[in-house]
Amino acid sequence: MNEVIEKSLNELEQGNMIVIATVVNTKGSTPQKIGSKLLIRKDGSTVGTLGGGCVEGDIWFESKTMLEENQNQESRYKDYTLNQELAEQEGLVCGGTMYFLLDKLEPSKSNIDYLISLKDSLNGNNKGKAVITLVNSTDNKSKIGLRKIFNFDEIINIKTDSIFSHTKEIEDAVNNRHNRSIKLDDGNEWYVEIYSTPSTLLICGGGHIANSLAPLAHNLNFNVWISDDRKEFANSNRFPNAERVVNDLPENALKSLPVTENTYIIIATRGHRYDLVATQAAVNTDAKYIGLVGSMRKAILVFEELLKNGVSEKRVKSIRSPVGLDLRGRSPDEIAVSIVAEMLMIREGGSGLPMTMPENIWSKITTKTKNLVTQTKIQ
Repeated sequence: MNEVIEKSLNELEQGNMIVIATVVNTKGSTPQKIGSKLLIRKDGSTVGTLGGGCVEGDIWFESKTMLEENQNQESRYKDYTLNQELAEQEGLVCGGTMYFLLDKLEPSKSNIDYLISLKDSLNGNNKGKAVITLVNSTDNKSKIGLRKIFNFDEIINIKTDSIFSHTKEIEDAVNNRHNRSIKLDDGNEWYVEIYSTPSTLLICGGGHIANSLAPLAHNLNFNVWISDDRKEFANSNRFPNAERVVNDLPENALKSLPVTENTYIIIATRGHRYDLVATQAAVNTDAKYIGLVGSMRKAILVFEELLKNGVSEKRVKSIRSPVGLDLRGRSPDEIAVSIVAEMLMIREGGSGLPMTMPENIWSKITTKTKNLVTQTKIQ
């Protein structure tokens, strides 16, 4: 997303009209997820992706047509169904529907300022914001592409905005920091899009768990920070993918780092004393996720000390310990997989449940197979 926003800003600053196409909703199996973006320039060149193939080609053609038709700014809502025949032609193993918002932006000061504000949110220059855009409407009263922007410290204002028929689902999406398309009871459909700093994993402790966890998190687009007062355990040779390495005690390191609500903290130090002070420091930050590696007994001892020190019960209960999903793994690599799986679940808004085939789909599969077998025998 960062590259699309940055390149789009460059185009507007050079006086060029552009289209930004965004996946605002999906149903079924699709090649890209909600929030994916594609910048289309007037010369036909692009930045980003919507999944490639026929999907991207058709959206590119529609966007190119918009740029050639006139100089008026506009937004269009498009759906694209990947039926079985089309998917097979394009070599795709998918058959869902994708919904797009195509924003044609003119090089105006307001649009340039808007993209600058998004870039600042992505780079951590402010606390971040939610952009809520009307993508589909049942009447002509509201125009597709209408935007409402709320900084994270102004979310309470969503509730009082009369443009929304009700706000609970929108508030939930913003509070959970999830991109989501929401259809309200008045028939209007709004797309909630979050702009904030990239997800960052801060690991307190440079031992075996950190050594397994850091490269895995890096490969899944987490910025990785390592903190350990022992230089032989926390250094760029041991953690080549770490964006930051801090050689200090955990209580000092956590105070010196720019921890935000998009930071995930894993505490895996070398002893109970360090675990306790690291956890005490972590709960005083805005971190979205705090995980304490260790046994149930260790967690109980740490939790008791935190409560004695005046940390609220709600905050203590938010600490994940034992940390990770229940995969029954015991090696450092297995523990790292379970931790990152839980972090992904939180980041992407998943349930953590098995993605088993629904019974109604199984019924269709077996019925279709039986019919084919019967027809073959008859022939």
